[in-house]
Amino acid sequence: MPESFEMFRYLDYLRRRWMVIAGAVGVAVALALVAGLLTPAQYTATARILIESPAAGDLRASMAVSPVYLESLKSYAILASGDRLFADAVEHFHIRRSRSIEQLKKSVLKVTIPRNTKVLEVATTLPDPRQAWELAHYIAEHTVALARDLALEADRDALADAQKQREEARAQLEQPETALANTAASSANAAHSTKNESLQLAIEAAQMHLQEVRSTAGYRAERLKIFDPGVVPERPSWPNIPLILIAAVLVALAASLLYVTFEFNYRLEKSAAPRAVAPLARVKNLND
Repeated sequence: MPESFEMFRYLDYLRRRWMVIAGAVGVAVALALVAGLLTPAQYTATARILIESPAAGDLRASMAVSPVYLESLKSYAILASGDRLFADAVEHFHIRRSRSIEQLKKSVLKVTIPRNTKVLEVATTLPDPRQAWELAHYIAEHTVALARDLALEADRDALADAQKQREEARAQLEQPETALANTAASSANAAHSTKNESLQLAIEAAQMHLQEVRSTAGYRAERLKIFDPGVVPERPSWPNIPLILIAAVLVALAASLLYVTFEFNYRLEKSAAPRAVAPLARVKNLND
């Protein structure tokens, strides 16, 4: 039988079975609508943090941002999504939980850095829209504070190391040379003078390093700033009823078409089976 003729028969069969398809779609839409209306609403609030590079004031440095540098900014996302910070936020806002803090964090908190940007997005999802916004703002503020404290601690460590190097150089210069003081040999005096010059150069280098550390303190690490605290969400992020209805229609349509197609093939094979065995029956009659 030509394929075009089979296609016409299939389309005609679909036309005659339209009620099955329509009924499946209708039932799916009704169930999806009921499920969407009964599902508790969830609201998502987002706060955004700008990560400024250490040389933000230099236009050439800002243009030279590499993919490796952008990849390194993910450390701030890890800082914002820390378990300790989230646990403190949950305790601060008295958020009810019936599961572990890790599982709750996966369903409530989402921290991302959009591709090729220096923006940190902190999104929180809760049934209470006001509480969702407060939680996102709280985590964003404490992320900025933690990053600032870590940068200050790194500056303090660098400053302490530079001061230690300078004091060690000064101590070596002021150390009494008893062995050289008791001898009048010219070679010993020359060695003493050379050592003093090298120590003096070391002190000057340590002093310059200390001044450099002091001048760059607070500017050697990225600076975080909340530039978009977000707003209290007015529309729920879930359930998305239009999306749920569209998905229900597509699934029901695909399932009903698959069922009707199998039904058409089964009836087609069933109707063709007697014609296939009829010649054998005639041969048997002739033999009889």
